Amino acid sequence: MKLVWQRNANNWLNKRIPAATRFCLNHKNIFIFPSRFGGLYLFLCLGLFILGTNYQNNLMILLCYFLVSLFILNLFIAYLNFSKLDIQLGKVHNGYVNDTVQLPIWINHSQTAASGLITMHFWQQKEHVEFDLDNISNPIYLALPCKQRGKLILPRITFNSYFLLGLFRCWTHLQFETHLLAYPAPLHCSISLYQQDDESSHEEAMLTQRGHDDFDSLAPYKQGEPLYHVAWKQVAKGQGMISKQFSHQSGATGWLKLSHMPDTDLEKNLSQLCFQVIELTRNNSHFGLDLGIQKIAAGSGLDHQQACLTALALYGTNPQGVG
Repeated sequence: MKLVWQRNANNWLNKRIPAATRFCLNHKNIFIFPSRFGGLYLFLCLGLFILGTNYQNNLMILLCYFLVSLFILNLFIAYLNFSKLDIQLGKVHNGYVNDTVQLPIWINHSQTAASGLITMHFWQQKEHVEFDLDNISNPIYLALPCKQRGKLILPRITFNSYFLLGLFRCWTHLQFETHLLAYPAPLHCSISLYQQDDESSHEEAMLTQRGHDDFDSLAPYKQGEPLYHVAWKQVAKGQGMISKQFSHQSGATGWLKLSHMPDTDLEKNLSQLCFQVIELTRNNSHFGLDLGIQKIAAGSGLDHQQACLTALALYGTNPQGVG
């Protein structure tokens, strides 16, 4: 029953407050209702009115009218204060399973002054972050635990305000139009690289490749080589056009293969591959990733690491909601 209610409520919110990258709060996405304290306040006003009319006490009736007027005035002030907020989500970084990702929330009210405490938390969760609009320091971070691997859709974030007297609760449920990736948790293991043409051979040797790091030797200049490779001192001595050759050391090269992982646990294998991708990138190695249904061509660098980690995160998964 609870799951049906949550699904229906979420479908209604998707129509009422569609996902966006930025929200300017207004009557279309703000909810306002008396708080518990506001309900007791109204009950007190009702009691005063009954007593005043029963005993024909004009002062008590006047006090009741004054308190009701204050209640209605607080309604408008609470709404106007909350509607001045401009909320957007900053850049979200991907994380690893069992880690916590910090979501940067930017609250802007510089054009119009807004006051009071604001609490924010994921929809239908109790843990919250509280900040004061009078002394705000952007961004405000909200911790999101990554409990599962894959593409995670952010849950709705609830913002609450009880400004001014706590008689009313103003709130909204915002769905930010973004997602993040949860990579497999790196699991320490030995690095195993295989040749693509001979899957049984294991590559361990360090290879020397042409590069631009360290001077290696001199060779005859070839048409098309950049002029900054020319050894001008040798040219000045009349030895002709000679080119400097450079080299750099890179780590072992080969392929990481999911099919060659020794364990039968898929998540464990992906975690070990994740560790190997990070270590090989750190060692500036040239490697490829073979997941069977998907292959990442051999390469190196942070962009190549990002492509490999993304493939590992999305392997055999569908987008999942969190929260």
